[in-house]
Amino acid sequence: MSSIVSQLKSDVQNHSVLNHPWLLSRSLELKFDDLLLWLSQEYFVSIGFVDWFLIVASTTRNQKAKIVLVENIWEELGEGKIEDTHVSILESFLGKLGFDLNTNRILPETESYLNDMKKVIEKGFFYGLGALGPANEYLLKLEYSKISDSYQKLKLKTDLPEGKFFQVNLEADEGHSKRMFDLISETAVSSEQKEEVILGNRLALDAREKFYEGLEKISPSVKFVS
Repeated sequence: MSSIVSQLKSDVQNHSVLNHPWLLSRSLELKFDDLLLWLSQEYFVSIGFVDWFLIVASTTRNQKAKIVLVENIWEELGEGKIEDTHVSILESFLGKLGFDLNTNRILPETESYLNDMKKVIEKGFFYGLGALGPANEYLLKLEYSKISDSYQKLKLKTDLPEGKFFQVNLEADEGHSKRMFDLISETAVSSEQKEEVILGNRLALDAREKFYEGLEKISPSVKFVS
């Protein structure tokens, strides 16, 4: 593992977003309303996710980099099958949970997160790699695993559908994050390029924290003793 990948992973693992009170409390106990709230806001993130990759892919002439980024996008888009896109899988999951997407509204903090992400990736190619690789593909694997584990516990007590949404995303994030880390190792060669990747990662992690601040306002986390 290259030194920059080690640092990026460490920056994600030690960032306060993974210790946000809302996420920590729901990793211990997830209620049905918490699940719907989280998924309803992740829906907007899922829509924006593909756009972010398209923007970053457009900022480089490196053909190999474009291939890696587009390959990730293609898999996010169900490899051409509309029912297998990650957005469609989430829509189906929400429908099975009885959630009406026509009533869904984006929280101000979720919108702020999306806007911040767009600003980070528009700063340049290497900022974008940091924001999309460690701070999204790798981070989401760590976040989703917490919610997925709690969902399985909730499913034991409640009649809920199979969590295909979690399975698909966790499997994709594993492969996608490796590709992104490999791409970063190959393309971020100079000190300046590495610094931009590292900063892009940190800015995106800070932005993601806003997402959970919005959830916390709607459903404050249960106090618990660590």
